[in-house]
Amino acid sequence: MLALAFLNPLLLWALPLAAVPIVIHLLNRRRFQRVPWAAMEFLLAAMKRNRKRLRMEQWLVLLLRTLAVLLLVSLVARPQLGGGGLIGTRTHHLVLLDDSASMTQRSGSTTLFDRAIDKVRALADDLATRRDGDLFSVVRSSRAATPDLWTARVGPELGRRVGALLKEFVVGDGAPDLGQALGQNVQRAAQVAEAGRTEFYVIADQRARDWATDDDKAKPSVLAALQAMRADREHLTVFGVGGQHQNLAIVDIRLIDRLAVAAVPVQVAIDVQNHGLDATAPTTVAFEVDGKSRVVRPVPQLAPGERVAIPIAHTFAQPGFHRLEAQLEATDLFLLDDRRALALEVRDRSRVLLVDGQPDEDEGEVFFLQSAFEPGGEALSGIEVQVVHEPAFAEIDLEPFDLVWLANVQSPAPTAVPRLEAFVAAGGGLVLSVGALVDVGRWNELLWRDGKGVLPLPLGDIAGDPDRPEHALLVAKDHPICGSLAEVLELLTGNVLLIRRWLTLVEGPSTAGGAAVVARIRDAEGPPLLATRTYGSGGGEVALWSVTADKFWSNLPSTDLLLVFANQLHKFAARRRDPSPHNLLPEGSFKASIDPGTFRPDITVRSLAGDGYEQTFTALEAPVAPVAPEGGAPAKTAGGHQPLQLTVPMADLRQLGAYDVDLARHDGTVEKRMFARNAPPAESRLVAFPDAAFARLYPADLQARVSFLGEGGGLGTAGGAGELWKALAVALLVGLLLETLLAWRFGRR
Repeated sequence: MLALAFLNPLLLWALPLAAVPIVIHLLNRRRFQRVPWAAMEFLLAAMKRNRKRLRMEQWLVLLLRTLAVLLLVSLVARPQLGGGGLIGTRTHHLVLLDDSASMTQRSGSTTLFDRAIDKVRALADDLATRRDGDLFSVVRSSRAATPDLWTARVGPELGRRVGALLKEFVVGDGAPDLGQALGQNVQRAAQVAEAGRTEFYVIADQRARDWATDDDKAKPSVLAALQAMRADREHLTVFGVGGQHQNLAIVDIRLIDRLAVAAVPVQVAIDVQNHGLDATAPTTVAFEVDGKSRVVRPVPQLAPGERVAIPIAHTFAQPGFHRLEAQLEATDLFLLDDRRALALEVRDRSRVLLVDGQPDEDEGEVFFLQSAFEPGGEALSGIEVQVVHEPAFAEIDLEPFDLVWLANVQSPAPTAVPRLEAFVAAGGGLVLSVGALVDVGRWNELLWRDGKGVLPLPLGDIAGDPDRPEHALLVAKDHPICGSLAEVLELLTGNVLLIRRWLTLVEGPSTAGGAAVVARIRDAEGPPLLATRTYGSGGGEVALWSVTADKFWSNLPSTDLLLVFANQLHKFAARRRDPSPHNLLPEGSFKASIDPGTFRPDITVRSLAGDGYEQTFTALEAPVAPVAPEGGAPAKTAGGHQPLQLTVPMADLRQLGAYDVDLARHDGTVEKRMFARNAPPAESRLVAFPDAAFARLYPADLQARVSFLGEGGGLGTAGGAGELWKALAVALLVGLLLETLLAWRFGRR
């Protein structure tokens, strides 16, 4: 229902001034005395004939003058449709304050968040002077479900109350969805029965990320929020507080190798991206490990949107957790994403299981493989080998191993195949070498299974002539197996390797799905020598050799090529140790299972930034899972205790960077773990969202519900939705002009 209110209702007391023209008219009539005069009788007779016309003219001019006074008083009192005040219903003013990480941008000597705080305070002060009786709410985008101030009555104390509240606000480092926050509060505001109208204010840096998708469409969460608004009673004012739109950021520090092992060079990459619309200037990035070993690498000029990986190699002397930190040379005003940390667990060894299908006391099937993985002497591979014979493979637990190599195994036990597939599907590595003992039919039945098994290609017949060995050719130098040694492998494969016998790997339209051939026999069109395949959602890699691991079918073990290929296969296929559980964003949580028989439940989390900040968290009893129908029981620790669950919400920590987790044992010693808390990469995208983009992306019927105010706009103007002052000003001007024209016209008569 449409209602009328006045922004300055106290000025309506001036309405009686509209009687002034009438009083003046009456007084003017009384100041004349009637004196009979013969000559006037003729004039009076003429006037009596025109009395009705003259009286109508006088009343018309008097009416215009009275109306002018009324319009002037109303104009100063500022009437508004749908507002609260003298008459009508109240307006609910709801401020949604963006406190995401992007609001930490510097703007002169302050931040965008500080400027946003000033705008909220100014709005509260403005409403307190002209919107007495309305309702006022403040909600931060990171806490959309829990308003900081809800439906407070607008009055003289509003400014002081809001100012005290704003002093407690601290800008966050998360990436809340502005559209979802708006939608939640549109629903909540609809339940406020006291308000007949709601004016929403979004005070933010007005970034494209908050309003548009990556493919330049209207963001679904914002679209849903605007559609939920009632066009006749709700309106949104977006107030941008500025901000820069050029930004160079470290978006990730990632492990290139599948796992990190002590005493072996580990490859990592620092990903730097230009999120701006202009090319960046060349700069540098510094890299540190545990606060030491500082190295500086150049960052080239990057085109808009371009991303570059800066490679770093480091050898960890000790196993355990280590922190890796990268710092960009300061190039912009958004410093939050110029630094990033990685918590990395370095293992003492990588375990490889060799399954020997043809044991021999001298040079068995895996003799050369074991020598390649564990060369001995000063050469360190970081690999620990365990050898088992084929019958024992069916019983061994595969979980501790990173790579399994089957060498000339006749046929894996049917019970072992599902375990092997599960191992690879979960990210484990598998290498297969064939030989004369291989039962081709069983391998195809159990391991190929019409392409559903782990084999990259089905097996065929044995081929080749021992008296006429064939050369080999590396046909995929860009394959991950080759890595940085592609030229070396190509040279050795083509000039040193000789193949006497091989087991045919069948290629064809029905068998080529997902398989990649790395090397071939004879020429580029010859039989496959080495084929690979990725199996399962966990990224497990499978490599299949068409020759034996011993020297009966080729001279591979007699050359250094086996040493190179074995270690490259380990790098390519070993189980990837995912560091993501230890590297989190502000919305995530670090979780760990704690054995109460070994550790105390109170866990200390300590920042490694050197500021002395630490916090204590308590591990709690985990919910007991229901007993499985097959008789399974909830998992317990080695000591028979029910494990405790440690949860560290990243939202409870106050800064970014690496943190130590100190687990105190009952014997007084401490076991350390680590995690890193980093800024969300999405907050690095600072490109603005102009008004024209909103008009282009959003439906026309929703655009009337939104107003955009630039950095120089005043919030007070946003609160005047439905004001009638323009119409009143026009009416007053027209009335004065008409009164002047009629007074001149009637006076001449």
